[in-house]
Parts: sequence; structure tokens; C-alpha cells
Amino acid sequence: MNRLQGIILGLCLALQAISLHAQNVESFGIFGGLNVPITIDQGLSNDPRFISKFSLRGTPVGFYYGYDRPGLGFFVSPNYLTIGQSYIIANTTGGHVGTRDINMNYLSVPVGLKFHLNSMAFFRLSLVAALDFSFLLDATETFTHSAAKLRYPAGVSVPTDPGYTVVYDGVFVPQVSNLVHVSKDKFNSFQLFGGVGMRFDLDLSDNWSVMADGRANFGLLDPRSEDYVNQLKNPAGPPDVKGNPGAPDLYGSRRDVFLSFTLGVARIITTKPKFKARQSAPIPKMTYPKAKKK
Repeated sequence: MNRLQGIILGLCLALQAISLHAQNVESFGIFGGLNVPITIDQGLSNDPRFISKFSLRGTPVGFYYGYDRPGLGFFVSPNYLTIGQSYIIANTTGGHVGTRDINMNYLSVPVGLKFHLNSMAFFRLSLVAALDFSFLLDATETFTHSAAKLRYPAGVSVPTDPGYTVVYDGVFVPQVSNLVHVSKDKFNSFQLFGGVGMRFDLDLSDNWSVMADGRANFGLLDPRSEDYVNQLKNPAGPPDVKGNPGAPDLYGSRRDVFLSFTLGVARIITTKPKFKARQSAPIPKMTYPKAKKK
């Protein structure tokens, strides 16, 4: 047997072993996790009052259904999702005097595919690609800060409430706690995320499995309503520091990104694919002409 024949024989034996051990796995599970939200907003980036900060949000509970075949699987995992970044509020000298919190709660329904990177029966490592259909449950942007002097940019309205005073180098503001700056009605009721990442499923027994998922998720739509975005684009509200019509914030397109990490447990049902024997055509009977009688 030459080397090429040996390689071909080895490949055939390996493929046969994989097909014998290949399994279909159906999973029903529950999970929870944490998110690292990132709000990409050019308007907030250009506002000297705000400095982005590291934030953590939660996915307190979610439910999972998956079906894995050799090489490929699919899943749906509805969950309660909280995202939105927090910002430090800085005074005119750069001191930190409070926070601006963006908080959005969604009923999230990711639907995706798993591309298995290995063929082990008890451990499945997969690449994940998903679309996440998210329906808004609640959303607010709130201010919490001490009495301070802030630098409002031109184009942003100065509140007319008592305690706000415009001076030559800033605006004196009063102490506030959880003051609603953007209410739920100014957000879109629907958001669509695209997600990519890695996942593993480790079978602890014939019936139970541990699952972990890490994914980067990118918002495809501006989370704010079209009417509110137009209000930012076309200032017509209370005056800014220069006495011109202002808007609640500087306009800039916004997208939400979040890194999600989840851990859960699943009840699994394992079956082997049905083997179908190849049917070969019957061998035709040979016929011979009869010898002529003399």
C-alpha cells in the first residue's frame, strides 16, 4: 500500500467514525448574564458636560431553545435585556459632580445559527451569528448631580426651572436626583441588533448541559424616535446660553452596542441520525442465445 492509499483509507475510517458518533441534540434551558453597553452618540461626545464611563447592565433571566445537528445548529433565546451607558457629568473645571444614566429595557428575542467547530459528542464549541428582535418595555435618561457650574454648549437649551442661572463662563445648576431628561415616549418601540460571537455547550450527563455565550451586538437603528431626532436637528425650544432657540441636546446619530456574557443550564435530549442504507440497482441476469438444432 503506497502513501496515497494509506491517506485515503485513514480519511475514510475517520469519516466513518464521525458518522457513527454524530448526534442530534435538542436543548431547553434557562440563563442569566451581564452586558457591557456602549452608546455611540456624536452629540454627547461633543458636549463638554459629559464623559463616558464603564457601565454594567444585566440580563436577569432568559429562556433557551436550541437544536444541534452535526456541524450546524439553530437557537432562539428570548430574554429580559437592559442596556444603556452612563456618563459622568463634569463641571467647568473638570470636576465630577454627577451622572447621566441612559437605561433601556427590552423584551429581546435573538434567533441565530451555530456553526460547530468540533465534532465531540459531549462538548460543542460554536461560532454564533444572530439577529435580535427587541421590543421596548421602558426607557429613560436621567440626571443626578450636585449644585455646580456647567458649561452648556451653544444650541442646547438652558432649563427655565428655578436654580438655573446663566453667567459669562457657564450655567449654575441646582442639585437634582434622577431628574428625567428623556422620557420613554421619545424612544423607538423596536430595535434590531446583529450579533456575532462564540458559544460552548458542555454535557454534564445524558440529560443536562452547561452553556456559556459571549457575543458582540450592534444596534442597526437609532434608538430614539424620529420626532425627537428632528427636535434635536431643528432647535426651537427654550434659549441656549447665547439667547438663540435651543434643543434638549446636541444632535448626533446614535447607535447602541453591547457585549453580552451569559451562563445557563439546559435539559438535553440526544438522538442519533437515522441511518439510511444505500439502495443499489439489482444486477441484471445474463442471458445467452440458444444454440440452433442441427
